[in-house]
Amino acid sequence: MPTLEALRHTLATVEELRSIVRTMKALAAVSIHQYDQAVSALADYDRAVRQGLAVVLREQAMETGVRSLVLTGETPEARSTAGRPSAIGAVAFGSDHGLCGRFNEVLAEHLAMTLHDRPESQRWVLAVGVRQAAALEEQGLSVQQAFYTPGAASAIQQTVRQLLPVLEQWREAGVIEILLFHNRHRGANSHEPTQVQLLPLDPAALSREAPPSTRSLPGYAADRAELLAALLREWLFVELFRACAESLASEHASRLLAMQAAERNIADRLTALNAAYRQQRQEAITAELLDVVAGFEATIE
Repeated sequence: MPTLEALRHTLATVEELRSIVRTMKALAAVSIHQYDQAVSALADYDRAVRQGLAVVLREQAMETGVRSLVLTGETPEARSTAGRPSAIGAVAFGSDHGLCGRFNEVLAEHLAMTLHDRPESQRWVLAVGVRQAAALEEQGLSVQQAFYTPGAASAIQQTVRQLLPVLEQWREAGVIEILLFHNRHRGANSHEPTQVQLLPLDPAALSREAPPSTRSLPGYAADRAELLAALLREWLFVELFRACAESLASEHASRLLAMQAAERNIADRLTALNAAYRQQRQEAITAELLDVVAGFEATIE
């Protein structure tokens, strides 16, 4: 049975651990709010880009050359490989840090299940998050490139700027289909794996966008092909930015759940330790009193 001194030391250690857990809970809650705000702030710009793409594509419907370039993601180099099976690219947003449960493992399993019917030579995988890359490797997927996750919402833009040239290289190498995988924050500190098709661009998704709230017909003065390419780049930027922000919000939500569970376990542990300490202290006091009584009896005999 531990001594009183050992119990005091254990109690102090557990109290310090509870303080750390509470701090991590607060940081996770603040981070969730930060990344959720980043996603919300992107909504209006995302809507404007999608509406612009829908307008330009509708007017470009008869010119299949440029329309094919945007809708399928083909490039002249890709067309030259028409006789070979098309490759598929996957971008996975995960975590660089622990204490978030099976956050990376669940997404890696979802991605592996999606690509299981593709040969290894036709799978191009990019991971944002070193732990996510490790989880993908455990699923038998070869990760060609891995990037660190941004440490704050203000750093997401820089990360996305690093990803865009890689996607362009994929397209030039013949990757026709590009999928985006991340955990989406669903509220109540929960999340679920989500899959988004980056390329080929789905015109049905654009047609579901609400029309501009104006009686005037939308128009533009720039060259149509240049405008279309610029809108496509902005659309890719928006999708990658949102996926990164939602993934980070989900990561902190998962960490918050883990910290809440840890706090409950610490509370139970403190209850047990305090009960053991009180019992040990009472036994020590009782033993001291018995020694005093025994000594008094010995002196009066």
